Amino acid sequence: MTELPTEFPPGAHEVTLMPGSWIGPACTDVVRELIADVGVDIVWDVFEGPEAASDAAIESARRTGVVLKNRVRSSRTEGQLPVSVHLRKSLGLWAQLRHVKNLPGVPARFSGVDILVVRETSEDIYNGFEHQTAPGVYESVKLTTRAGCERIAVKAFELAREQGRKKVTIVHKSNIMKKSDGLFLKTAQEVAARYPDVACDEVIVDALCMKLVRWPTSFDVLLCGNLFGDIVSDLAAGLAGGISVGGSVNQGDDVIMFENPHGKAPELVGTGKANPIPMLVMAVDLLRHLGEEAAAERLSVAYHAALEGGLSTVDIGGDAGLVEVREAIRSHL
Repeated sequence: MTELPTEFPPGAHEVTLMPGSWIGPACTDVVRELIADVGVDIVWDVFEGPEAASDAAIESARRTGVVLKNRVRSSRTEGQLPVSVHLRKSLGLWAQLRHVKNLPGVPARFSGVDILVVRETSEDIYNGFEHQTAPGVYESVKLTTRAGCERIAVKAFELAREQGRKKVTIVHKSNIMKKSDGLFLKTAQEVAARYPDVACDEVIVDALCMKLVRWPTSFDVLLCGNLFGDIVSDLAAGLAGGISVGGSVNQGDDVIMFENPHGKAPELVGTGKANPIPMLVMAVDLLRHLGEEAAAERLSVAYHAALEGGLSTVDIGGDAGLVEVREAIRSHL
């Protein structure tokens, strides 16, 4: 954890920063430099690696209300939640938003993709309620409440209305899970009736996956439970260009967390060949949230121009690394 100053410079923002593991810290350094380049003063409360799951990190996030996070190494220990899930539960983050949209110059299976995945993140099987009922027999409990279903459905329709989107698609598996996913579907449809200006349809999750890989541009807003939202959002990102379009915004009542969920590339650690753009995309969203609209727009225009100009990172078949990406973006500021 960094030692925070007792007095902040005028106009400075305080943000909790979790640089993550593997290539995360190196990418974060580039992002911090670019934020400074556009004149935004941020006092970072930094929690390195596994410190992101510490009580001090939770306290910092509650105090600042704003988190920028890279992927953190998590142990697959029984009874221990992954760091991201632990943070969501501890900070009351119940909605995850992934805006999956093509970036210029980034190869993708499809062009014209513009999908907002709205994922409920406080319920479903991510609660960690598992137990052994007999030798070699385990049960995982899927938790679904009407209040949770209504809250995330309202979020999806409000966002659709605010962003001028035309349709919300409810994603479910109620043909099998008739009670839990049946509740999710029924509640979302009841909420939809309050928004006559937004079209609504529903699709079973496996059928959705088939349709996404054939006609992704036919979808607008996808309203998902926790598990299906986790899978669908990565599928959509893969169709639109991969890790650079896979970031997420996690929201609760008091805290917002801008997260790059990718970054496990041990072969790139120390090589200087990591791609900081996924973290930068989330940092631009962070700046908009902080009210630094002009700075966010400068960075957005700059990294778009760099990509349009042929900037190609290792993950998309090129050889540009941290320094090349930073300098290419700086040349357009």
